[in-house]
Amino acid sequence: MTEPVHFAGELPHLTTRRRTLPCGLDVVVHADHAVPQVAVSVWYKVGSSDERPDRTGFAHLFEHLFKSPASRLGGHHYEVLKRAGASEANASTSADRTAYHELVPSHQLPLALWIESDRMGYFAPAFDNDRLVAQQAVVRAERRQRYENVPYGAEHFALGRALYPEEHPLRHTTIGRHEDIQAATFDDVLAFYRTWYVPANATLVLAGDVPDDLDAQLDRYFGSFPRSARPTRPTPIAPPPAPHREELADPFAALGRIHRAWLGPTALADGDAELDLLTTAWCAVGTGALWRRLVYETQLAQRVSAWTINGRLGGETHVAVDLRTGADPAKVRAILDEECTKGIDARALERAVTRREAGTIWSLGTLLSRTRMLQRGVLYAEDPDALAGELARHRAVTPDAVDAAITRWLGPAHCVEVTTVPASAASRP
Repeated sequence: MTEPVHFAGELPHLTTRRRTLPCGLDVVVHADHAVPQVAVSVWYKVGSSDERPDRTGFAHLFEHLFKSPASRLGGHHYEVLKRAGASEANASTSADRTAYHELVPSHQLPLALWIESDRMGYFAPAFDNDRLVAQQAVVRAERRQRYENVPYGAEHFALGRALYPEEHPLRHTTIGRHEDIQAATFDDVLAFYRTWYVPANATLVLAGDVPDDLDAQLDRYFGSFPRSARPTRPTPIAPPPAPHREELADPFAALGRIHRAWLGPTALADGDAELDLLTTAWCAVGTGALWRRLVYETQLAQRVSAWTINGRLGGETHVAVDLRTGADPAKVRAILDEECTKGIDARALERAVTRREAGTIWSLGTLLSRTRMLQRGVLYAEDPDALAGELARHRAVTPDAVDAAITRWLGPAHCVEVTTVPASAASRP
C-alpha cells in the first residue's frame, strides 16, 4: 500500500489520485486511513483580483452569502456540522481564491459532500434580498473591526494606493470599500454566482479516511450537474510604483511603525523563493541582519517583521519596523536603506531554508494543512503534488540568486514607505 506521504530524494510527496467529473469539477483524493476523519476542501478560482473596479470586496461578501438556508439544513450549516462531530469548519477569501472546508468524522462524509453540493448547485433558488442586506451589514462591520478601528489598520489602505494604479484589483484590500459593498444588488450576486461558482471553476480536495465507494458518492452529489466551462480571469498588469513616502496619524497605535513594500514576482515564478528566504533570514531572532541591528544593537525597534505575498497577478515584499518609544525614525531608515540592498551569506541562507522546510514538514501532520498544500498546487501550478518542487526551488537558491532578486525587485526607485505615528489619546473617537 502506498504511504499517504512519501519521500523521494528527501522531498515530501502527497499521494493522490485525480478525477474530473463530467460537469467539470476537479477532484483530488488524498487517502490516509490513520484516523477516522476526512477533510473536505473546495476552492473556487475567484477572489478579489477578479472583481469589477466598482465592486471591491464582492468576492468576500459572496463568501458570507454562499451558504445554504437554515430551513433546508435544519439549522445554520456550521451548527449542523458541529452536531455531526465536525472539529473544524470555516471559509476564507483571498485575492486569488475563495475557500470552504470542514473536517468531519469519516462516517459523516456524505453530509459534508451534500452541503458542498447544495452550496454549489442550489444557491440561487434559496437566495433572497434579506440575506444580502444582512450580510452587507456584517461585512461592513468586519471592515470596521479589522481595519478601521485597530492599530495600523490605515496603513493597509495606504500601501495599496501607493503600490497599484487606479482600478487595479490589488489596490484595495479583500474586504473592499464600504460604498461598493453597500452598492451590491441582488442581480449582481446572482450574476457573480453564475459566472464564477460553476463546477469547472472549482477544485474539491478530500483528504483522510475516504471510503471505498467514494466515486459513487461523488457521482451521487455532483454527477447530475450540467457541464460547465471555466471563466476567463482578468490579468491586469501593475507597473512598478514611483517612490512614495507617506505619514499617517493613528489613534489606535501605541508605537510608531515604518513599513516598506515593493512589488514582487507572481507565485512560483523566478524570485519567489529567493525573496521568501531573504525576508525569513532578515528577521530571524538572534541572527537576522535587520533584527540584530534594529532590535539588539541599536535598540531602535521593538519588533521587526518581513514577509512576501505572491499570487497570480504579482507579489509584494514587506518590511515593518515597530519603533521603540523615542526612537529616531531617521536612524531606522538609514539602517533599512543599507540592509535592504544587501544579500545574505551562505549560513543565513541555509538557516532560512531549514526553517522553511521544518515548518512545511510540521504542517504535514494535519489533514487540513495537506488539503491547503494540494489546493495551492492546483491553483498555481495545476499540479496537486507541487510541494516537492517548491521546496526543491528553495533548496536550489544561492546567495548570488538572492542578490539578483534584490537588484530586480527591491530597488529604492520603486520602494513605497508608510510611517505610522501614534496620535494622542485625546484624539481618539
